[in-house]
Amino acid sequence: MRSILPTVALAALWLSGAISLLATDVPARTVAIVADKDNRFKLADGKGPLVLKSGEKVTFRITAVFGGEKARDGSVHSFVVRKLRDQGWDVRLKEGVQEFTLTAPPAGEYLIECTVKCGPGHDDMNLKMVVQ
Repeated sequence: MRSILPTVALAALWLSGAISLLATDVPARTVAIVADKDNRFKLADGKGPLVLKSGEKVTFRITAVFGGEKARDGSVHSFVVRKLRDQGWDVRLKEGVQEFTLTAPPAGEYLIECTVKCGPGHDDMNLKMVVQ
């Protein structure tokens, strides 16, 4: 009986470690978005809203296209969720492709907005995000 107990304990430790390794090594899902010249956010698949799972790591690959106006820092758009700014959901976008990884917030509905005056249509440049 004594020799079985350490083996069971060791197996339990190994198993719990393996499970936690699997959970932390899950690669981030990539979401492609175009911040387009018509000053609209467009998902690569053409469908919306953007749907994420709470706590999921997401790599955003955003292609930003000049829409008529630029900010002083050269940004042509931004990717902002006002309620989540303190969690990194506030990214200035220069022309070209940018990638960044964020963690999906708690379940709910959020609005991704452009806060850079980017040209005609800027006031309507937003994308609904649903987190489940």
